[in-house]
Amino acid sequence: MKKTQEHKDIKGEVATRYLAIYVRVSTDEQAREGLSLGEQEDRLKSYCKALGWTTEVKVFIEDGYSAKSIDRPKLNELLSEVKEGLISKVIVTKLDRMSRKLLDLLNLIELFQDYNVSFVSISESFDTNTPAGRLTLQVLGAVAEFERERNSERVFENMFHASKGGKWLTQPPYGYDLIDKELAINQEEEVIVRRIFNEYLRKGYSYLRIATGLNKEGVEAKYERGWSHRTVKLMLLNPAYKGTLVWNRVNAKKKKREEKDEKDWVVVDNCVPVIVDKETWDHVQRKMALNPGVAPRAVSSPHLLGGLLKCGHCGYGMSVSNSGSKDRRYRVYRCSANKNKGMCISKQYRADEVEAWFKEGLGILFEKCIPSISLSMRRKFAENKRTELEKKVQSSKARYNRKVEAYSSGLIEIDDLKQEKVRYDEVQELLNNYQEDEVHVYDVKELESLVQNRIKTVVDAIDVLPIEEAKPLLHTLVEKVIVKGERDIEIGLISI
Repeated sequence: MKKTQEHKDIKGEVATRYLAIYVRVSTDEQAREGLSLGEQEDRLKSYCKALGWTTEVKVFIEDGYSAKSIDRPKLNELLSEVKEGLISKVIVTKLDRMSRKLLDLLNLIELFQDYNVSFVSISESFDTNTPAGRLTLQVLGAVAEFERERNSERVFENMFHASKGGKWLTQPPYGYDLIDKELAINQEEEVIVRRIFNEYLRKGYSYLRIATGLNKEGVEAKYERGWSHRTVKLMLLNPAYKGTLVWNRVNAKKKKREEKDEKDWVVVDNCVPVIVDKETWDHVQRKMALNPGVAPRAVSSPHLLGGLLKCGHCGYGMSVSNSGSKDRRYRVYRCSANKNKGMCISKQYRADEVEAWFKEGLGILFEKCIPSISLSMRRKFAENKRTELEKKVQSSKARYNRKVEAYSSGLIEIDDLKQEKVRYDEVQELLNNYQEDEVHVYDVKELESLVQNRIKTVVDAIDVLPIEEAKPLLHTLVEKVIVKGERDIEIGLISI
């Protein structure tokens, strides 16, 4: 239902509604076009005076807000007063002062019409109280939105070509400074980056433990107040540290940031100063993928196999409790399904005995199983290599198709298209010629040496270090331990 043209004041008497002047400028617009707030206000007041509109005028000033969203403080205040019946006209200098999106603009005008408020734009010379004004508004709004999308495409093309050339288009990550749109290593921060990768990969620290250590030492983060679990995790995932620039990975236009399809990413290798060698970075990614969510309490548990030990009967985790008489208490591992639900027939095991079996089992792996473990890892590396090549082919094909479209539109020269075709053919040839039994990252001896060193480090840590320091190392090697009976356990290792 439409509202009346009048409203009542505090005394209950009928009062005339006022005119609302809305002026807006975002910082980048003011710098680019000189659209000052004062200039807009003067023009609008002069327009009202010229037309003989003597009603009281109220000015709504929106300073530093983009028109991409209509969720703006002064606009919200204006809309609130429209709904209260206090406003008769809303006047702007141009349509885009209110909104750059046609749908948002039309929704606002529909709201104004519901409350008998006309919308006037002086640059386009129309008033929505007339049918001609409403038609003109829709046409001009559509044209404005079309032009904005065209501008967005041009900006994307410019940023696309800049990123392909190795230019960094956002804030520099921790460890770098941005100089002339190129990253340069910050030597103080570089030390912290290397420390984080080392503590996660070699020492087995969790994201939270790494962050806690940095906060206790007073190490400043780059953009946040202190370090967090999420900050550390995102750093470990950042390919910039191995020298790779990745752009257009996330769709930032949506309220909830979503990762785009990998074929749409712009990936440029070897264009950023390297802080972490590729081998270390790849190891970290494999570890994060294979062990994404070990519960913090499992790592911090004062019991060696807490969080790792599983029941061989039902697969549930086994927790630690105390057993025995009052004078002779001892620790036991007991199936959680048996303890909490009575659903499993598994018995409880003395903790010191199970931990002794586990150490013995690791010793057997160390002495006898290295060749079979390295063979399994060799196959895993081969599979990963093929998958990596297939992804590169997909990405290269997508880039080539985009270049074809760009050439068809006259945006690039034929030489650029030919170069992209050569790169695509090279990656495709690598995949075609790849043999499953080839290992390009490590040979068998290097694999065996890697596994031996890791197991020896963990075994030594168990015997020498306190439990709270040995456990993180243990989680870098062991994925799970299954107890099946007396001296019968199974140890599952994480791929290294």
